[in-house]
Amino acid sequence: MNRSVLMVMGGALMVAIVVALIVQAKVSPKGPAKADTSAQVLVANKQMLIGEKLKNENVHWEPWPSGGMYSGVYKREDYADGKMPEIFDTPLRRTVEGGEPITRQALIPDVKGGKNFLAATISPGMRAVGLRINDVTSVGGFVAPGDNVDIILSYQANLPGPTQAVGEVLIGRFASQTVLSNVKVMAVDQSFKDEGREAKIAKVVTVEVTREGAEVLALAAQMGELSLALRRIGEKDTAESVVTPLTTEAGTSEVIRKLNQVMTTGGPAATVRVYNGNTVQNVPVRAAGQQGGNP
Repeated sequence: MNRSVLMVMGGALMVAIVVALIVQAKVSPKGPAKADTSAQVLVANKQMLIGEKLKNENVHWEPWPSGGMYSGVYKREDYADGKMPEIFDTPLRRTVEGGEPITRQALIPDVKGGKNFLAATISPGMRAVGLRINDVTSVGGFVAPGDNVDIILSYQANLPGPTQAVGEVLIGRFASQTVLSNVKVMAVDQSFKDEGREAKIAKVVTVEVTREGAEVLALAAQMGELSLALRRIGEKDTAESVVTPLTTEAGTSEVIRKLNQVMTTGGPAATVRVYNGNTVQNVPVRAAGQQGGNP
């Protein structure tokens, strides 16, 4: 085999090796792409509840992809010499989950120590109203911040003289009705957060209501006793449940219902005693609408 043939075969072999390497590089699975960690952000170590104060030991700096960056995060590059942001002992406006970046929107601004936390968390146009409660009216102490409740008023009806007789047809003595529905509980006593869902016998519950709702509660507190009915999480009012029928003693008691039925249908005839000389006669007189009997 002459020298020319050897050179051609050697060249072909080299070309084949190069082609094989190129093909292998294209079809081989690529390694994981290098994460873009151009910035470090402040991240929560654990879940922190609404109203809880942000602590240094509950956060850390963590690399965060620039493609997943959003407004309001605290970046390490914004704080020289490794200093931490001056945000500790500031209460949280909402619950922050573990591994979630801390944002400015999650903190209550300018309320270090939490003195004005409640005022800062009231929704626009709403009011915070405190209600005196006990272990019975607060569902055995199981009402906690963040729950939603119905507020029930129980009272004794005191009607003026001319309307007393008419009112007794509808109300015997006592009545109960839901005056506000699906109301958010903001605080229990002076606690703004749900502390483990244990039963806690409180004296005051603070709820968030509209301005009109605040007026209703102010009046209702003077009329009788207010009770809380705990709602299922996420339950919404329907068209049928918004208007709650009045629950009264007259509607609850079968005896009073029967008496009212007798009154409205005429009932037993009244008796008039007639004196005629030495004779005394009892004459029945029918009520309006009653049929039969003597005139």
